[in-house]
Amino acid sequence: GQVRADMVGIFALNMPGYRKEGGRYHVAGRIEVPDKPATVADYRYARKISKAKVKGIVTGPTTMARSSVVDRGSPYKSNSDPELVYDLAYAQAAEVRALAAAGAEVIQIDEPVFSVGADLETGIRAVDIVAKAAETPAMHVCGDVRQIFPRLLEANVRLLDHEFARSRNLEAMDRELIEAHGKLIGYGVLDTATDAVESVEAVERTIRQGIAKIGKENLWIDPDCGMRLRKREAAFQKLANMVEAVRRIG
Repeated sequence: GQVRADMVGIFALNMPGYRKEGGRYHVAGRIEVPDKPATVADYRYARKISKAKVKGIVTGPTTMARSSVVDRGSPYKSNSDPELVYDLAYAQAAEVRALAAAGAEVIQIDEPVFSVGADLETGIRAVDIVAKAAETPAMHVCGDVRQIFPRLLEANVRLLDHEFARSRNLEAMDRELIEAHGKLIGYGVLDTATDAVESVEAVERTIRQGIAKIGKENLWIDPDCGMRLRKREAAFQKLANMVEAVRRIG
């Protein structure tokens, strides 16, 4: 899943407290809950044209904060200020409630900065605030999560979604630990950084490796990340090959 526009701007420009300058999103005042949701109209459109279930998507509070410039006159000390992260969490929780009311059962919180040294104690508390309103909350963390995976298991989400097509994240997977925490794993099997299309056979091999390590019943198969930057034809064929690989495994 991926939002249609810039993953920070689509939410930031909908929130009181933000302004845009020179292509950057500036926190100029206190972040407040928006009057209306940013993505519900897009979610309803995607649901209307799709035969499959559609995830709701929100950008996580820590990623929002770390992607922002904090102005001197704002009430926050920096873009790593826990107060800013928590205010963003309450704003995004309102977005999640709106998506849930629109019919989204699975709602994914994107926190890519978790894999590059973000404060996980604050970050996971903020994710838990956002996740409360979702029936099936999920958290996507791309990049190398091998060192932080045990900590991510503590987040109050049902599904942890990671990259496996172009990473060594499978090394960190422990089936007993995953099941003990009651988690599912979103198992990325498509390299979303390239338009090169994986063969059905290659995707099937990747899936079978995951089944052997994590267990078939614990996996949801998906791409590594969203494919907004990919050519439409490449994105379609990648997804078609992924679906065929899943069908072959049964």
